[in-house]
Amino acid sequence: MSSREDNTSSENGNPVFDGGDTGCGELLLDLLLFMKEQPSGSVVTVRALDPGAPLEIPAWCRLTNHQLLSSEHPTYVIKRTVQ
Repeated sequence: MSSREDNTSSENGNPVFDGGDTGCGELLLDLLLFMKEQPSGSVVTVRALDPGAPLEIPAWCRLTNHQLLSSEHPTYVIKRTVQ
């Protein structure tokens, strides 16, 4: 299970979603719910240790129309699009 409840802000003030070692299926669902709570245009730092994350998170961003700003496993930076 991810630690959504323990998420904090990064040093630049952006929200942080820490998925820990959660598997990608649950991770992506939790991330979807977390992103819905963020205002449009927010930049979210995601930490995901799952070995599938380097493939799954970029695909998830394409499917949800969020912008993947950077991807250096285990850290991903995603901009929430207007929805």
